[in-house]
Amino acid sequence: MNIPNIVYIHAHDLGRYCEPMGHAIPAPNLMRLAQQGVLFRQCHTAAPSCAPSRAALFSGQHPHVCGMIGLPSQHLGYTMRDYGLHLSAWLRAQGYETALAGVQHEAHLPFADPRQVLGYDRFLNHEARGHQNFDVRLTVPTAVDYLAEAHQRPFFLSVGLVDPHRDNRGDRRVFVESQPQRQPADIDERARYCPPFPHLPDNAITRREMANFRHGVELMDGDIGRLLAALDAPELRRNTLVIFSSDHGPGVCEMKCTLSDRGTGVVLIMRGPSDPACGPAALFAGGQVNDALVQHLDLYPTIAEVAGRMVPAHCQGSSLLPLLRDGREAIHERIFTEQTYHWNGEPRPLRAVRTARWKYIRSWRADQPRGADRGPAEELLQQHGYATRPWPDESLHDLLFDPHEAGNLAGDPACAEVLAGLRSDLEAWMRSTGDPLLHGIPPPPVRSTSA
Repeated sequence: MNIPNIVYIHAHDLGRYCEPMGHAIPAPNLMRLAQQGVLFRQCHTAAPSCAPSRAALFSGQHPHVCGMIGLPSQHLGYTMRDYGLHLSAWLRAQGYETALAGVQHEAHLPFADPRQVLGYDRFLNHEARGHQNFDVRLTVPTAVDYLAEAHQRPFFLSVGLVDPHRDNRGDRRVFVESQPQRQPADIDERARYCPPFPHLPDNAITRREMANFRHGVELMDGDIGRLLAALDAPELRRNTLVIFSSDHGPGVCEMKCTLSDRGTGVVLIMRGPSDPACGPAALFAGGQVNDALVQHLDLYPTIAEVAGRMVPAHCQGSSLLPLLRDGREAIHERIFTEQTYHWNGEPRPLRAVRTARWKYIRSWRADQPRGADRGPAEELLQQHGYATRPWPDESLHDLLFDPHEAGNLAGDPACAEVLAGLRSDLEAWMRSTGDPLLHGIPPPPVRSTSA
């Protein structure tokens, strides 16, 4: 079996809101990738917050297991417990050359110099220190240059795109971080005929917010097009597995930082190499659409099998290959998601279990913070008491009849048996994985001031 190259392209705060997932948000390059590979329509992140999501994917472990239950930011000091488990470090130990262009969210100074801990041989557009010290304008060009190089061994390339994350530099209306913040010149015209996000009211404010988000997706998709142009070179097309996903849902109120499908649902596309000699990696082909319940945690064991290696014992997901190779309809009866902290010391203690039909969410705090990244829609809702809306201790949603999770059946006697079963499943998972939330809300770490 030929060992394939692996390229993982990840977007920031996209969720599922793009054309291949059925939304009227054009992404023609992403659509082409889906039509050439396998689109997993029911994929979920382990956590709807940047660093916990990415650390879980790259460690193969739930956030509270790998240690990343909040951001490794200047406000919090979360780190992974064992950076030796990071996928890049593990692949390097298996003989891969490893490289990073763009965003990573798994390490931050002064706790970790990513050149020392993350396991990448090369940082293509980064300075030596810091988790976001990179020139965003060079992410795609340096990745394209890297792909054009002659490689003596299989490589793993992680390409972290920043769009359509809400702008952090001042203009919170805009979902663009790859260039100076701006609304499109024709934003008013774009917004006139634009739908809002499905869970928000339809008005000029929410339509304009969606129009700006669509612009961020447009820029992201342009970057993907440039990457695919390089990856379509005959030698790379023959022996490269391309993976695309996002970390979690968009930075809009009631999406990011919630355990609704709007927060945890992500697009996942995998396009296998064209050469059948690449073994199981070549199964990800043919424009397939798969509706099995899967999660980011499944990528690590899948990549291990694709690389011809045993799945590491620390992995808590399941390989996706049985869905394609063996024709299995499911690899999970249920998946678990979590939220504990986001960017500051304000806890958001939530845990959830989801099956194909049911979602159960438990809150460990009555006054859960609402909202994630601010913005016009959230400001509108704040004017009408959004921040003080009560948060239920338990929520139960029948996703067959209530896909938007608008009603809560936790108090419905007809659902008592389902509620009890899912409550028991969640508690058993928390105990088996050593979830600290069972013993109270864990305090944020004490930040070191040493460099």
